[in-house]
Amino acid sequence: MDLHCDPVRLNHVMRGETLDNVVWEPLDVTDADACRKAAERHAPREIVHLAALMIPACKANPLLGVQVNLVGHMHMLEAARACGARLTYTSSIAAKPRGAANQRTNLYGVFKHADEEISRLYTQDFGVASFGLRPNIVYGVGREQSETSVVTHAAKAAAFGVALVLPWRTRAGFELADDIAEIFARVVEADWDGAAVADMSDRTDTTEDMLAGIARAAPDHRITAADVHRTSITEGFETQPLIDVIGPLPATPLADGMVRTIAHFRQLRDRGLM
Repeated sequence: MDLHCDPVRLNHVMRGETLDNVVWEPLDVTDADACRKAAERHAPREIVHLAALMIPACKANPLLGVQVNLVGHMHMLEAARACGARLTYTSSIAAKPRGAANQRTNLYGVFKHADEEISRLYTQDFGVASFGLRPNIVYGVGREQSETSVVTHAAKAAAFGVALVLPWRTRAGFELADDIAEIFARVVEADWDGAAVADMSDRTDTTEDMLAGIARAAPDHRITAADVHRTSITEGFETQPLIDVIGPLPATPLADGMVRTIAHFRQLRDRGLM
């Protein structure tokens, strides 16, 4: 379910698998009645909730950010409550405090932290099992929105021979979308209960590692990075609750992930999909 039933992203990432078994339905998570009716109609055992407005969108429209990221999250919890499903949802590394002030640095992070607390209380008060997963900087084909999607745009630009300037340099957790998808799938298939929250990796890389991967795949690339530091979380990751459920985490090294992403974009170009 999505706001729009558009198969473009699935065509980009499924790499030849059929879409015949995918049932598309439009759904707006801000519509409580629609969420409840969808749960009643399908009676799922598992709900994976990915809908959100990201950092720039929340800053541009805070009230809509509240409706999607907070109220919409509660609608998904209510849907899970109505049909007895577990809820696996995206929180974010932005939910954790950072920087010299040790505070959350944007509205999106505040909303996601609140989602974690609301989910904990829905387990306590209503018995709704939930697992919140905190992605960090996710990159890969299909991950092309929000501030940190510039990593994907850099891979795409390198694949197409286009110049691009990264607006910052950082050390952070860079996570390949393939790994994130695998983790979500394994959580859905695993045996767990209660309310849990976990980071999705504890490894960090640098912008230089990213550029090294780009150079391996596209030696003549024109990707550079501005001399601006972006503050990111580099320690204190909490992955154990996730490891306890699914075992060792997939963790593609950043340079290898950039090589794979550039190759993927080139395949899509050669297939006439870009």
